[in-house]
Amino acid sequence: MTASFQRAALATLLFALAYVLLFYLSGALVGNQTIGGIASLVFLPAFIRLLGFLVIGYWIIPALFLAGAYLSVTGAYDIAPGLYAELLITGATAVGGPLGVAIVSRWIKLEATLANLTPLRLLALSFGCSLGNAFFHHAGMISLGLSDGISEGTVSIFIGDMIGSWVIIYGLKAAMDFYARSRPS
Repeated sequence: MTASFQRAALATLLFALAYVLLFYLSGALVGNQTIGGIASLVFLPAFIRLLGFLVIGYWIIPALFLAGAYLSVTGAYDIAPGLYAELLITGATAVGGPLGVAIVSRWIKLEATLANLTPLRLLALSFGCSLGNAFFHHAGMISLGLSDGISEGTVSIFIGDMIGSWVIIYGLKAAMDFYARSRPS
């Protein structure tokens, strides 16, 4: 194995772990499936989809699938009836969020170094990530015959992902500001 592959594989595992930890934290703080049994208005792990794509690119897809598969197998996810359906939805959403980020990052001409990442671009990226995730979740539900139109759950997933991402973003910013102020000059 090459060193770059090992680094990517390790990063994938770390992002999967971060997703699972944020899932449990989100569940403890606000509940993960409070809207229609499938969504939360503040879904903290959504931030991992966005951050992961910005840091490790498409390697975030297997990280998200691993995290979702773990949560499905352990019974923490309850996103569809049966393990097969949950894994199908997990696979769809593992692709949807990162694909949304990829499309928006090309549209806004985000540099690979993130040198031109601004708050407005970050908002656009989180919008794309949330929309991609909600759309692919919905497509998965339709493919399983569990939905036939845009549902309250689909809209709630989009909103919960946006709010969850921004809670983490602003929480990190506040922590960095606090750290900067508390350091001796």
